[in-house]
Amino acid sequence: MRIRLFDDIASRLGRVRIVDGLPVYLKPKDGENEADLPPKAIKMLDLWNAQVDQLTQQQPFLTPAVFVEFQPIIWSKLGRGTQRAEVQIRMHIVSATLATVSSQYKDQALYRLRLTKAIQAAFTGLTGPMDSDGLMFGSFMHIQSETDHNHGEICEDIETWQTLCIDASAAINDGTVETPHKVTLNTGEIFSFIFSEEYV
Repeated sequence: MRIRLFDDIASRLGRVRIVDGLPVYLKPKDGENEADLPPKAIKMLDLWNAQVDQLTQQQPFLTPAVFVEFQPIIWSKLGRGTQRAEVQIRMHIVSATLATVSSQYKDQALYRLRLTKAIQAAFTGLTGPMDSDGLMFGSFMHIQSETDHNHGEICEDIETWQTLCIDASAAINDGTVETPHKVTLNTGEIFSFIFSEEYV
């Protein structure tokens, strides 16, 4: 489930681009060419590993960067191997600037908040229909914003999102849903076993 979520998030965030010097989310258009799109606003996307706390112990990375942190997931059973969970994801938005709002560099100081706004737009309407592995997730709900007010050059703003995930992978075998009896669907044949009437 986490791989599916990360891939879909990465696809959406890859469409946050710089237009007229500002980060914006560009909705996909039919027939568009990737090479013709404006440059990406997010320079690095990865899983969270306390990057800001370990800056001196790891390779430097380009900013702005976004790191995805999965909160602990508590699954509940729905029956027949299917499970569900409310999954919370924290997006660590890391930027670097010494600009302040009270200076002539106000736009640079507020750039990180504009980037956060573009990321929020990217998450709007993000859902994951059931795939061939039996994984799906509902619309993301924005539940918390943490603004970094204690920083030097590196700022770390955190946005938290939540989505309902369904994992039916255990109930899927060769692309079909397991049932107590072997059933062939979409053939037009009539079948009956424990019911008093025939079903098509």
